[in-house]
Amino acid sequence: MFKLKLLTLSTLFILTGCISLAPDYQRPETPVPQRFSLSKNALVPATVGYQDTGWRNFFADPQAIRLIDTALQNNRDLRMAALKVQEARAQYNVTDADRYPQLNASAETTYSGGLKSDSSTDQKYEAGMALSFELDFFGKLKNMSDADRQKFFASEEAQRAVHILLISNVSQSYFNQRLAAEQLNIARETLQNYQQSYAFVEKQLITGSTNLLALEQSRGLIESTRAEIAKREGELAQADNALQLVLGTYTAQPDDQIHSDKDINPVQLPPNLSSEILLQRPDILEAEHLLKASDADIGAARAAFFPSISLTGGVSGSSTELSSLFNPASGMWNFVPKIEIPIFNAGRNSANLELAKIRQQQSVVNYEQKIQTAFKEVADALALRETISQQITAQQHYLASLQITLQRAKGLYSSGAVSYIEVLDAERSLFSTQQSLLDLRYSQQVNEITLFTALGGGWTQ
Repeated sequence: MFKLKLLTLSTLFILTGCISLAPDYQRPETPVPQRFSLSKNALVPATVGYQDTGWRNFFADPQAIRLIDTALQNNRDLRMAALKVQEARAQYNVTDADRYPQLNASAETTYSGGLKSDSSTDQKYEAGMALSFELDFFGKLKNMSDADRQKFFASEEAQRAVHILLISNVSQSYFNQRLAAEQLNIARETLQNYQQSYAFVEKQLITGSTNLLALEQSRGLIESTRAEIAKREGELAQADNALQLVLGTYTAQPDDQIHSDKDINPVQLPPNLSSEILLQRPDILEAEHLLKASDADIGAARAAFFPSISLTGGVSGSSTELSSLFNPASGMWNFVPKIEIPIFNAGRNSANLELAKIRQQQSVVNYEQKIQTAFKEVADALALRETISQQITAQQHYLASLQITLQRAKGLYSSGAVSYIEVLDAERSLFSTQQSLLDLRYSQQVNEITLFTALGGGWTQ
């Protein structure tokens, strides 16, 4: 008879939670084209496993790799993301514990007596153990546990997203710091050239080969360049501060004297790029886990309409003597099966179910928005990739032409064939073009980093 009861109880435990009222999960249709437009993108044949390109392979500059390593160890946003993962894991463990039997022990001593001073004091000792278990026939506890489990998975993807964003921010801040340093160096070199030109014009003024107007024009270039240098120095200081912030430390700084032959290895993509590659992005995976969690919330809300069954049992003993507390003669047992059926709660269960459905619809919209945003980021980066390359090529040709123009303008001015204004125009144009070329190269670096991160790269090393 005892074995039959044990078998019955075990069967109840096994069958508990086998019914789930949550809707079957169906991934929403992707609200973007199946493939990216390649009409304006010169994509190259990709190597095997291009989706898993690690950031150490993407970045070729040793200083960039060193700074990213430093940021991954010190950045506070990444630490906070890791703590949120631990928080979500702990919350899941708390919720999941409700699905299993709860065994508690208790002990107490009661002292009682009359109010008169001559009355005696009685003592009573009690001890016992209680076992409680809710039969989750309709999956309420299971769905609540599944919802927190999916939120835990979502927190892990959120941590990966922060990781990728941090790598992107560090690399962009580093290249921006290098841009500011190079622009400052060009401004200083240009100032030296202008000072040499001023000395040349000053000599010509002494010999009577030019006039004071040319000398003042040359002086004006020097002063405007000094103002440009002061501006660039401020930008470099701000770039240093921004880099230190994302690094999370003020001890690691790039060495402006070290130059790498290659900054990054551009992402190689197949000529027929599918938009399904976006589904590997951590932010999209996070949104999908939250969508699954909202489905589980619907199941828990539906289960609230059905009866809940709980079993409570225990053994206890009481005695006025501590030595006989655990004597079988003073013990007793109890078993309390309990069923609760919802009859009237002013529409609370219906409202909770409607709320869960609305939140599930919001999760679907959030998932679709994430995909559309990701598609735009990749499409924009692909569109800019070729156009920036064309701009750099044209700007390099223009720079070479300006250098020739400047040399000829200086020769013609020396011979008196043209005024000094021709030299000034050529020098100003050369300086401006050098700065613009640096800006374009920085834009190209940022665009490649944006494409790399938009495709979900940067999590693996």
